[in-house]
Amino acid sequence: MQSTQQTKDGSISLLLLCWEFFKIGIIGFGGGWVIISLIHNRFVRQKKLISDEDFAIGLSLSQFLGAFAVNTASFVGRKLKGLQGALLSTFFFLLPSFVIVCILTALYFRFNKTFNFEHILKGISPVIIALMLVTAFDLSIKIKKDILFFFILSFVIIGGVFNINYVVLLILSGLMQILFLHFKQEGNNNVKIPSICFLQPYKITFGFPNVLYFAAGTSSIFTIGFLFFGIGFIFFGGGYALLPLLQNIFVHKLKWISNHDFIVGIAISQSTPGPFAVIATFLGYYLKGVLGAFVSTTMIFLPAFIFLQILINLQNNFKDNKNVQAFLKGINIAVIAQLLLLSYHFAIETLMPPSIPSLILLSISLFAFYPYKTPPLILIVIGIIYGFFFIQ
Repeated sequence: MQSTQQTKDGSISLLLLCWEFFKIGIIGFGGGWVIISLIHNRFVRQKKLISDEDFAIGLSLSQFLGAFAVNTASFVGRKLKGLQGALLSTFFFLLPSFVIVCILTALYFRFNKTFNFEHILKGISPVIIALMLVTAFDLSIKIKKDILFFFILSFVIIGGVFNINYVVLLILSGLMQILFLHFKQEGNNNVKIPSICFLQPYKITFGFPNVLYFAAGTSSIFTIGFLFFGIGFIFFGGGYALLPLLQNIFVHKLKWISNHDFIVGIAISQSTPGPFAVIATFLGYYLKGVLGAFVSTTMIFLPAFIFLQILINLQNNFKDNKNVQAFLKGINIAVIAQLLLLSYHFAIETLMPPSIPSLILLSISLFAFYPYKTPPLILIVIGIIYGFFFIQ
């Protein structure tokens, strides 16, 4: 059946594209980098619909604004099926998390309790770690391993250890690669920095939240949409970077939700397979039910979606620019470093103290993913069974 929807030239039908992202949206437990690994494994390694080079460009463009994983799904959809593919890939990727958050929030309202998925997450963590490590290895294969490669790799890892803003590390990594290119060019004393405007979240966000909550007023569907659309424009640094901003606006300034319920929203958002930014779904449901959840989810991701489509169009214009390519190479090295660092942190948090079954599952996953390209769903199901029945 699959062969009828995936043509011989390597293209994919719109229906199958939606189905692939819907499946990733169901099994993408573990955060953005895990989802990136799943997307890479499915569309680059298994189906070979996108090259490693194009996927690396997509990773670079996806990190400027909004949720990294959502943007990557949008990029892949745009690359394969145009703007329609981008819209539908994003929608079907977010759909499972949207439904799960709505159901869990409704259950919380009814029974005043949340659900603990800790054992399941511990069970699938060896699979998640293996997937991130294999993705890092795949991304590193076609990058020349010079001195600067290892310097940037170490720089980003050390910066991550000291909690330096990840966007700052990305930009510095790209700029270092440009400077290195400049010094390699014999007899060329000038280098043109590519005309990419890097938004500075610390400057932009100073005072902008004040505009948002002063203009919000009462919690109507319109004001909810307005708020989350504005927040989407200052959505830098991943879902967790939203927490202080959302808490300040909804808990302290507008007082639309108690701090206790906000913490419950964090727990529910962490229980879904999608991006953590679906806390917007919880807040929307909390305020105005399913309609509020739909509006808040749509509006918080919409600015990044539009921005990414603009970046993709511009990317075609500077595709052969050496400075831009050097910048993207530096960002890709930073991505590899982040994958390695997150794998380490994930292992410390979920595999310590180490157990023999978890180490065996980790080893099996590494071998299954790299030489044999085993579908992640198989190993994730094994991890879920292991966590549910055999962990404590």
